[in-house]
Amino acid sequence: MADLSPVVDITSLNAVESLFRGGTRDPWGPRLAGRLADFFVYSDVARLTMPVWARVVSPDYPALPPILAQFRSRDSQLFAPLIYQIEERRTLHPEYLGEAFRGFARWARNSKDALRRWLQLHAEPWIRDGHLARIRPRYVFDVERLHEDPLLEELAAVVGMSVDDILYAFDVVLRYPLYGELVGTDSYFLAHPIRELQALPTMSKETGPAPNIALSLADAVAGMAPSMTLEAYATFLHEARGVIRDRNIHELKAGSLDREATREVAALLGLPARLSAAGKIMGVTAGLIGLAGAAPALAPAAAIGGSLVSVASALWTGTVGRRPSRSSWLRWALEWDVERQASDA
Repeated sequence: MADLSPVVDITSLNAVESLFRGGTRDPWGPRLAGRLADFFVYSDVARLTMPVWARVVSPDYPALPPILAQFRSRDSQLFAPLIYQIEERRTLHPEYLGEAFRGFARWARNSKDALRRWLQLHAEPWIRDGHLARIRPRYVFDVERLHEDPLLEELAAVVGMSVDDILYAFDVVLRYPLYGELVGTDSYFLAHPIRELQALPTMSKETGPAPNIALSLADAVAGMAPSMTLEAYATFLHEARGVIRDRNIHELKAGSLDREATREVAALLGLPARLSAAGKIMGVTAGLIGLAGAAPALAPAAAIGGSLVSVASALWTGTVGRRPSRSSWLRWALEWDVERQASDA
């Protein structure tokens, strides 16, 4: 029986991990961090696909990104390797190779900044060395034949990267249909946008429906992730998985949660919130009282007033951060973007 569990590629995991390192970040990293959150929270079992030369396949599956270790330390069964085993270089028909490269070049010319940053990231040792541990030489396909095509030098100059870098990016794109075949037609495949944005000739690609989940965290996490640590990100995903599953939300369809249930989940997870219209009025009032030294003398009231003063100062940026969003006494004054997904929104 075919394994229909969802699949993510290692290029996407590297993109998310780049957000938590000090070097170059993947230009699609925040978006993928959000998509990976839904993938992690709602998948019972998931698979990770990557190419590996047959001679280096081992039970340890070499050079996996550290983000995977963070996930596995919390759920060792979640990610099962789906190896694309390479026995020899893949050869493309010359006509197909040239047509595919011209399509890639058209995209690259119009996305040269994103492509340049992506290539700079993949030149960093933690990705480059991991890739070479699985694939040596650098390419799965015989893309070196493109050295005879003047478009290669021209594109490298436009993007501002080396010819070898352009060939590497093109080789990554060419693996997309191979992975799609490996994954199967009925499984959800979370692929990196550098692959999804391409239109390769003769490749049949249909945009399937988005996973039918009751509450997507993708947009909220995409905004949160760039300011988190890797450990905090992995911990949040693990906590979100627990909250969603404790409430059986993973078994519900989109639009199943009402506004109150959605707000409860948002508060439990500490999703970034902002003051509602009523909250802004009360926050400003409390702030003025606090500044005037007229806060109530009673300790509990003064404590609440002090909290509202700090909230009032944050309203100018539109958000109140994660800690205030967890405060049950302040929930009435807050609103979350995820409320738009509620059935009674």
